[in-house]
Amino acid sequence: MSENVAQDANYNPYAGVQPVAPGNAPARPMTVEMAFWLLLAAAALVLIRIPVGIMAVNKDDHKSEIESFLGPDNVPIWIRNEISDYVWAGVITAVILAAIALLSRMGFGWPRIVLIFVVIFTALNTRVQFFASVIPVYETAWVTLASVLLSLVATVLLFLVPSGAYFKSMGQYRKGKKAVQA
Repeated sequence: MSENVAQDANYNPYAGVQPVAPGNAPARPMTVEMAFWLLLAAAALVLIRIPVGIMAVNKDDHKSEIESFLGPDNVPIWIRNEISDYVWAGVITAVILAAIALLSRMGFGWPRIVLIFVVIFTALNTRVQFFASVIPVYETAWVTLASVLLSLVATVLLFLVPSGAYFKSMGQYRKGKKAVQA
């Protein structure tokens, strides 16, 4: 019987995770800690994209390109809409990334799934910024791409075995804590 347990321990990535006593929270692995900081850096880049975008759309060459495409009457409207899009998209994405970072660091595993969708949608947005936009603003597209790459690395880190074990043990810890309080 002990041979089966030892053999299972070799193939089970969670074999080293022991139930945690309600008083002791499990140690956070380096993968979760690194993902936390990468996600905060990605959120910061998304916020940095706002002033970069505002400066880029207010350049004379960008305005003249809009004017040649849409006419002089539509330039202020187009620029106002672009700036509004940068601000709202940046703030919302930064809040989501920061929330995912904090929740993951606290030991919740479900934000990893949300992060997958955020990375996919942001990557699609980057593709649009580079290739499908009528008048591309490359400065913001490069900042968005850097944010996507940081988020992608963080996503991979959150799905590695040590991270999964941490999320599982934190779930057990929270259940044990609730049972003690009840």
